[in-house]
Amino acid sequence: MSGIFSKMKLKSKQSKITRRQQFKLFLSIMASFAILFITLGLIIFNLFQSSTYKSIDKDIRNQVVAIKKQPNMQKQTNPDPHDPNNHFINSKPDPKAPFQASILVFNNKGKLTNKSSLGNRYSVLKNIKLNKRNVNLKQTIVVNNMNFRSILIKVSKKNNNPMYAGNYVLIMQNIDTQIQAIQNFEQILIVTFFIFWIIALVISYFLAKINMLPIVKSWKQQTEFVNDAAHELRTPLTIIQGKLEYMLTKPNKKIIDEAEAISVSLDEVNRLNSLTNNLLVLARSDSATTKLNFELTKPDFFLKDPIEPFKDIINSQSKVFQINLIHRPTLYLDRDKIKQLLIILLDNATKYTPKNGTIKIYDQMEGSKYQFVISDTGVGVVDKDKNKIFDRFYRVDKSRNTNSGGHGLGLAIAKQIVTVHKGHIYVRNNLPHGSEFVVELPIKH
Repeated sequence: MSGIFSKMKLKSKQSKITRRQQFKLFLSIMASFAILFITLGLIIFNLFQSSTYKSIDKDIRNQVVAIKKQPNMQKQTNPDPHDPNNHFINSKPDPKAPFQASILVFNNKGKLTNKSSLGNRYSVLKNIKLNKRNVNLKQTIVVNNMNFRSILIKVSKKNNNPMYAGNYVLIMQNIDTQIQAIQNFEQILIVTFFIFWIIALVISYFLAKINMLPIVKSWKQQTEFVNDAAHELRTPLTIIQGKLEYMLTKPNKKIIDEAEAISVSLDEVNRLNSLTNNLLVLARSDSATTKLNFELTKPDFFLKDPIEPFKDIINSQSKVFQINLIHRPTLYLDRDKIKQLLIILLDNATKYTPKNGTIKIYDQMEGSKYQFVISDTGVGVVDKDKNKIFDRFYRVDKSRNTNSGGHGLGLAIAKQIVTVHKGHIYVRNNLPHGSEFVVELPIKH
């Protein structure tokens, strides 16, 4: 019961750690997207605001150029309607500004000289004073809650328009419409980015969850693997420790008197060696440090050597061994690894086939695949366990594995060997009873 509770606590702790890691990952994604969208929003807003003010300043510059380069006024006169000979009289043209723009002309004493040309705007702009320090300085000013973009210039005395000549000219352009557009754009940008931030978070959450599934699964498998390995190592070590402590209580005994305890300890040492070797094989396969020697070969060169030793073993146990290997395709594989695979499967079949049972190995061709099959007439594998028996430390019947000396690693090693050869291994029923382990390997054309 204590073991069950400890496993339940461990799984609960693992799930909490997994949820905590997923939450931290989600927070980091939220922060990343927030920084990304804020940065992008600031860039877009600044570009829009900058382009808007550049357009306004361009219009003001055009007005400055128009004022400084006035056409010659001496020939531009108005006809006198009362003169029958259409004689012309000289006049001073008033400053004209585009729509939303106003031009204020100040003399050197700061007096506004073009009140008549301002019309209704004079009541709004009359309080503006001349500040000579702002010459050629672009400014944004507020007059009666209205925003203006302005620049003050000093016009040369040689200017063709006597209204401007030698005076200070303040060019003002109303930008309320542009400011309102910038504010509306800012609001739309904030709302849009917030909506897309939420959408991005939802999408990233599901994508992160999907991408985390294999990582979480691998992490759980690794944790379970370490726990199972520790459990498997603990059992023989406990037995060896118990036997050695028992022998220490009888120091005067002869070796022959403690032969049984020594034999049990040696058996457990052998189990430990087998287990550690298998763990080393799996660890090397996981880290991809195992060196493989692939070569073109035929089934005769890797099936014969492992089969021969099992003939005598199987016959000595009053079991029947049938061999039916007839196909000779060309395969590209590591012969030593396939021999190891075959030994694992034949050893597995031998252990779980009862007396007078039958073990059979045969081959067949399935399209571009070469199959060799090891069948037995043992108890078989139920359907729910067929996909699990290739997992590490998985046992269909733990008591049966303990009695046979297995650790639940043989089929896991077999699956890894087949995987690196780009093949497939599976188990199916051997009617009327028993199992068939099928190994598929690609044929090299």
